[in-house]
Amino acid sequence: MTRLARALTVHLAWWEDNDSWDGYALYLDEDTAKAAAADDYENYEYGDPDEDDERQRPLLTWETSYNRWCLLADGRDTGVRVNAMTVHRQASKREIQQQDALTAAQEAARRATTQPTG
Repeated sequence: MTRLARALTVHLAWWEDNDSWDGYALYLDEDTAKAAAADDYENYEYGDPDEDDERQRPLLTWETSYNRWCLLADGRDTGVRVNAMTVHRQASKREIQQQDALTAAQEAARRATTQPTG
């Protein structure tokens, strides 16, 4: 069985129930993911900003819900989300040895605290 180690955390920007949105992407930085997703949403919904366009654009804000960021437009949910994902890679021999040593130490500590004294 392959043992895995954490490689890095990425931030996934996506829009619920909209498979045609081009904003679905991975980012290394959470703030960049949120800014890009909000910009992509605004361009998708309202087009590129035009100085002759007098329409009021909504205020875009973010709030957290269920461990992910949710984009709001004037306080209403847009369906645009950003959440963190861990990317794993195959663990090296040294990492496996360290994981095994840590597991053994945790098991020993647990046995020591659960044994009856007498």
